Amino acid sequence: MPETDQELRNKTRLWELIWGCAASQAIHVAAELDIPELLQERPRTCDEIASATSTDAWTLFGVLRVLAACEILAIESDDRYSLAELGKLLVKGSPTSHRGEVTDFFETIWAPLGSLMHAVRTGENAFEHALGMTFFEYLSRNAEVGSFFNQLMVKNAPARYTGLSSVYDFSKVRTVVDLGGGEGGLLLHLLREQEQLRGVLLDLPDVVANAPAHFEAAGFINRCTIVAGSFFDSVPAGGDVYILANVINNFNNDGARKMLANCRAAMNPAARLIIVDALYPIGKPVLWGALASLGVLAQRGGRGRTEPQMRALLESARFRVCSVKAPGKGAPGLVEAAPA
Repeated sequence: MPETDQELRNKTRLWELIWGCAASQAIHVAAELDIPELLQERPRTCDEIASATSTDAWTLFGVLRVLAACEILAIESDDRYSLAELGKLLVKGSPTSHRGEVTDFFETIWAPLGSLMHAVRTGENAFEHALGMTFFEYLSRNAEVGSFFNQLMVKNAPARYTGLSSVYDFSKVRTVVDLGGGEGGLLLHLLREQEQLRGVLLDLPDVVANAPAHFEAAGFINRCTIVAGSFFDSVPAGGDVYILANVINNFNNDGARKMLANCRAAMNPAARLIIVDALYPIGKPVLWGALASLGVLAQRGGRGRTEPQMRALLESARFRVCSVKAPGKGAPGLVEAAPA
């Protein structure tokens, strides 16, 4: 019996998913070879691209076809390749460029996913199995990759946190402690919005090394205390609000409880903990969100949680949940908790 149209579509879709790893590698190769920059100048044939990049035209042709199928490139009528709209997002130096994610940062995505079966079978960290160190140790030992990641967090902060003040009232808060806050992207945003606010930034020594320059440039150096350290060791006391923004999803429950225990030890009874993190919705997940979450799981060992899972985690660390705010248009979701 011949295949129905639906059966053929199903089979084709499955093949696309199975071979999707080839697409990410093709994008990686294109970015490493600066092909987007080359085609930004003018369309070129495969042979011309191979000559300009000192590569093998026979092999490169297969890569270019995948890039065209993924709409990274377009094929002109004379068999020349040009840069499509998606491809423009890979151009070096563009304000909207995502090039770093498929060049210097790419190994931190690709290598641990190759060890996913080991992680699933053992519960061990895929990144450590693949590369012999934790994700954050890797960032510390590889300056270019670490710098890219930390700068990306600062760059993404406005988009991530623009609506934070619309879902949490900071007007009566005097001191915010941002735990694992990188080079200060979130605190810089809050200090701009809230004139009465003072900040405390905690992160690892090599991470916060560049933070003073950001606060100095913004004119906020006198409104922020920068602390080099780990929230697994201790947390600064005296804050009114403690923030874990896109942090707790980096760790499994054991690591999260240790972090939360140190938060609770530093907090007075009136202080509040805010977790700014995406909670898993109940039901069918969005593909991009599920893929990113699995990537983070392979990289760092943590993952997102549903609301019931987050409540259970906080309660196990002797916190009570005060409120849960779902993300809205331009505003992140958050969980507010208090010492129980």
